[in-house]
Order: sequence, then structure tokens, then C-alpha cells
Amino acid sequence: MFRSIGGMIRRRGGPRLAQAALAAAMCLAWPTSLAANVIFYSGNLRVDANVTDCGTACTLGLSNTDADYAQWAAVVYTFTVNTTTSMEAITYGYAGGTSLTGAVVAPGGLEPYLSLFDAGGNFLASTYFGTTCPAGANSLGGNCYDVSLDGGTLTPGTYQISLTAFENMSLVENGAGSNLSSGFTGLGNLAAGESLNYAFDVILPQNTLPTNAPEPTTMLLFPIGCAALALRRIKPD
Repeated sequence: MFRSIGGMIRRRGGPRLAQAALAAAMCLAWPTSLAANVIFYSGNLRVDANVTDCGTACTLGLSNTDADYAQWAAVVYTFTVNTTTSMEAITYGYAGGTSLTGAVVAPGGLEPYLSLFDAGGNFLASTYFGTTCPAGANSLGGNCYDVSLDGGTLTPGTYQISLTAFENMSLVENGAGSNLSSGFTGLGNLAAGESLNYAFDVILPQNTLPTNAPEPTTMLLFPIGCAALALRRIKPD
């Protein structure tokens, strides 16, 4: 094959376990909290890719290298907006960090590229003109290659967000395709020392009950982090 690609509740004298369970239950039943508006995605591009075309009659497979996957592959997730809301996405995979859900991300992943599409695959936004280094982002080796995507204002409906290696942009963004189904340019790359790991948040501030139907994996971890916080903050009686 050619090169291809919350408020904490404490009861003095009460059992620690009961206190933790109560605090965790409060978090789980708190639909208007920040984390109810954050969807966290993480994984590995080789494992998760659902776009694996790498040219004419070419599909990425086990024989392809990580560099091939960085060049061509994409993972596309779907999420639903229930009310008109602004939208932002922030990546953590390159230099590591902590998701707004509380999930801790290790450094060493790929240099990411995010693109946003509507349900029909029409291009809406990408990180080509976005912030190259989000406020408060970590740096690795003196470089800050994590990015933030400004998705503007979204109306109720279904949207798609793709994660690729920089700068494997969609063909429709590059002026050579009609929509997301046209594929990607194959311009991605993987620098020495980088892996195919990725992680990012989709932030929907006004969307109180976001849902998502991602392929292949989505992680919404706030309730777990909240329970852990409850256990950590409760002092022995």
C-alpha cells in the first residue's frame, strides 16, 4: 500500500460514607451545573477513527503506521443541541491538562485540528483561524499546540465535530468538496515524540441538557469527579 495515510453537604458526626453518597447524589441530580453543559471526548485516533480513506481505493488498516493515520484519519462525533447556545471546544491532548468535567489528560498526544459541521455535513467552523493556544493551556517542550474552536451560536439540532491531526482539514473547507462526506485532504502529520492520543471538551453554556450519540466513544465524567471531590473534602469525624 502506498504511503497513506457543590456546594458540599456535611453533617457533623455523620458517617463519612453516607455524607459522600449524599454529595454525589446531589451532583448527579444537578442538571444546571457547568458540567451538564460539557461533553468530554478522549481516545486514540488509530483506534477511534471512523474516517479511514487514504486516497483512491485505499483504506487505512493494521499495516499502516501512526504517521499514516495522522495524515489521513479522522474521528467524527455527533452531539445534540437542545436550545440556542454558544459553542466552544478546547483540546488538551497535546500538552495535557484537566477537562472541565474533571478528567485529567496526560500530555504527549497529537497536534489537533477541530472542525464543526451541521447535521447535513455542511462546514461551519474550524481551528484554522482559531486560537492556537487557549487561555490557560499548558505548553510542552516550549510549544502550545492545543487549540480552541469558536463554534458561534448554534440553534437546536444535531451537529458533528471532527478531530484530526493538524492540518488534515476537510475537503469542503479546502474548497474541494461538497460536505463532510467528501472526506479530508490528507495533509496531517505527526511530529517526533507525539502519539495519536487526543482529548477535548465541547462546551455548550446555555444547553442545560445536552445529549450526544458519538461514534465510537464519549465520556461524560463530571459525576465521578464530583463524588471523588466529596470523599476528599469530608474530614474524619
